Amino acid sequence: MNMNIKKLIIMLFLFLLITFISVFLFFKNLENNFALEIEKNLKNHISELSYNLSKNLKTKNDILSYRAIFDRTAANYSFISYIMIFNDDKLLLTTDPSQTSILKNPIDIEKKDSYSKLLERQYIEDEIRFYEGKNLKKLRLIYVLEKEELYSYFVKHQREFFLYFGLFPIIIFFILLKLLKIYILNPLEKLREYAYYNNIIPKAFKLKELEAIRRSLVDTLSRLDDEKKELYLMARRDSLSGLANRNALNEHLERLIHISKREKKEFAFLFLDIDHFKSINDSLGHNIGDELLKNMSNLIQNTLRPSDFVARVGGDEFVIIIQDYNNYLELSNIVHRIQKYISKPWTIKTNPINISCSIGVAFYPKDGNDVISLMKNADIAMYEAKKLGRNQYHFFTEELNKTVQESITLDKNMRKALKNNEYELYYQPKIDLQTSQIIGVEALIRWISPTKGLIPPDVFIPLAEENGFIVELGKWITNEAIEQYVRWKEKGIDINISINVSAKQLSNIKFVNQVIDKIKENNITPNKIDIEITEYMFIQDSQNTFNNLNTLHNFGVSISLDDFGTGYSSLSYLKKFPIDYLKIDKAFLDDYNSKDGSVFLETIVKLGQMLNIRVIAEGVEKEEQLKYLKSISCNQAQGYYFSKPLDIKDFESFFRNNSSK
Repeated sequence: MNMNIKKLIIMLFLFLLITFISVFLFFKNLENNFALEIEKNLKNHISELSYNLSKNLKTKNDILSYRAIFDRTAANYSFISYIMIFNDDKLLLTTDPSQTSILKNPIDIEKKDSYSKLLERQYIEDEIRFYEGKNLKKLRLIYVLEKEELYSYFVKHQREFFLYFGLFPIIIFFILLKLLKIYILNPLEKLREYAYYNNIIPKAFKLKELEAIRRSLVDTLSRLDDEKKELYLMARRDSLSGLANRNALNEHLERLIHISKREKKEFAFLFLDIDHFKSINDSLGHNIGDELLKNMSNLIQNTLRPSDFVARVGGDEFVIIIQDYNNYLELSNIVHRIQKYISKPWTIKTNPINISCSIGVAFYPKDGNDVISLMKNADIAMYEAKKLGRNQYHFFTEELNKTVQESITLDKNMRKALKNNEYELYYQPKIDLQTSQIIGVEALIRWISPTKGLIPPDVFIPLAEENGFIVELGKWITNEAIEQYVRWKEKGIDINISINVSAKQLSNIKFVNQVIDKIKENNITPNKIDIEITEYMFIQDSQNTFNNLNTLHNFGVSISLDDFGTGYSSLSYLKKFPIDYLKIDKAFLDDYNSKDGSVFLETIVKLGQMLNIRVIAEGVEKEEQLKYLKSISCNQAQGYYFSKPLDIKDFESFFRNNSSK
């Protein structure tokens, strides 16, 4: 229920007035009651005394014998000053000899209230009636009142009254102040805070005027806040496309540059321009061009990831900022996807439109460390893309552009090569140093391009690992190597085959199941297949790698640790992981004739012996190296001294020639 301020003030005033009037009337009524009670007691006393005297008097002179009673009565009653007895106007007796005449009561005393009457009354009287013989005699018995005592009595009660009841108005006053604070002052303060800070909306007030002010203020500030947000968005949103505009781009870039500088991270700045957009406006009209831009804006935004940013900075110009990418090839795929979607056939209001875009790419911080330089360099790269024939993209630096384009071409070609059966496995023999017999081979992939010839593994394997193609390629290598073992066994060549496995393969349980199923399918003794891994994969997915290696090892497949000593060598790995072979890298064998080099090689061999792990030396090229390895009891070796990696036909000839010796 709401009330207005005027009504509240009137109510408070009336309440205060009624309170004080009530207190005053209560006090006056209390005084009158006290006065009536005192007057009643005096009248009762004088009436009782006159009655007793009337029964006992025989003559008027007998009154003198009761003087002691009168003295005692005057002394015991503080409100009686003295007592007088008159026979008509003749004084017969007085308790105060100094008083011989009686004062008169005021004529209009009966018209006043009891309190005033009592204080103005001079005396109270009664008649003493008795018979002298048969004659009725009357004497006047008068109690002269003690004025000072009466006044002192009422003053005392007044003090007590104000002591007890004077606090009540004070309490009422503070209650009124509290009400004033609750209903007026506090609401006004809340309105002030809301108007100043514009944060928490006050709840509804009881007073109508204040509630009206609150509602008006809330409506006004809410409207202003909505308008402010709308203006903020208008200042940072492109009105046609709904994308961020140049202002929003500048703000986003400033924040991103600050974060990237602190975290030492790069991001890509893409400048996109629609090819031949002017011809669409000129031929079909600006309304068609605007509709096309709207649709393209939605497409670009839907194509990008949540972490990416896009802004329209000109008629047909867009800026895209991409932060999260693992490599330039992944970034190129994102750019290619944008161009692919934009290049699809468009139909705008029944008008078929073919369109494309050119994109320039610059990187923070190497191509620019502020908004202006990034925009300028990305724009330069975009015009380079247009020079290439449009519907292209170009990196700001020619060197990077060339590298990325080569990676894209290589990625495309090596995937195509798998479909075209351009890959071959070459096999490098492993020699037992005690018997000098071929006991195994390492399967090594080679790419035989019909146009470029032999492409070394170090050209395409790193890219395959980077873009994930190594999983698909590794599956082919594994299947091909296992099938080759079967074919050789049928020809009487029963040797172990080592297969190199990447971290991405080994972390996938599907790969483990694939190897096991392939071995079972061909009825191969599991220990004829060896899986070669490198140390660096241990720190990538340690627990997952451990589980998968254990699964293979428990099945019977042997595990070789390749390039031991070049990566993250740790005795804990040898203790934890199921390793059957340690392969010493060629770099250590080349240093065999130095003191430090020989100590290192001997230490690895002794370590293998202590842990019951066989040791294989890679890169044997000289007879002196072979003699040294035999002298330190190294188990196996491979290298060009024995044979380079051979294709299937050449290896078969090599095996027969060496087996016949």
